[in-house]
Amino acid sequence: MTVLGLVAAALLGALLAKLGRVPLWPLIGAIAGAGTFHALTGMPENLPRALEIGAQVVVGTVVGSALGPSLVRVLRSLLVPGLLAVLTILGVGVGLGVLLSHWGDVDETVAVFGMVPGGVGELVAATASLGGDSAVVAGMHLIRLVVLLTVLPLLIRWLDRGTGGEETGPGTGS
Repeated sequence: MTVLGLVAAALLGALLAKLGRVPLWPLIGAIAGAGTFHALTGMPENLPRALEIGAQVVVGTVVGSALGPSLVRVLRSLLVPGLLAVLTILGVGVGLGVLLSHWGDVDETVAVFGMVPGGVGELVAATASLGGDSAVVAGMHLIRLVVLLTVLPLLIRWLDRGTGGEETGPGTGS
């Protein structure tokens, strides 16, 4: 019954986040709703393993469904610069994670998965599969996303003004 309460709280959180027009509302709202439920009740202490595995399969399916021939063509042209960027960002994230594990009150798995950029669901699932505290990783990435989604649009607008470019993309009429 407590698992149902947790899922209901996650769904309610997602709905409220959608109504509030929160970026990434399904994920951020579900984390907030489930986190609130768990903080108030202390239950469930752990989700059934089958539910965790099922969630990981769903995340894998969503990611896999985005891979297609057109994406492969685009990625070919981005392979070298993309690999350089990923290796740089990964190295910095892992390095910061190792430092955080020595300075903070978290183990190395949690610190590294919390510091590297990536999809929240995937990183939380990977942390859980390695026996780490996925709630801490989710919290770290929730903070990252809120900061990123607040600052990045402002930074892009500022950079765009500096180059005299026109805004394009979703919501701009282009």
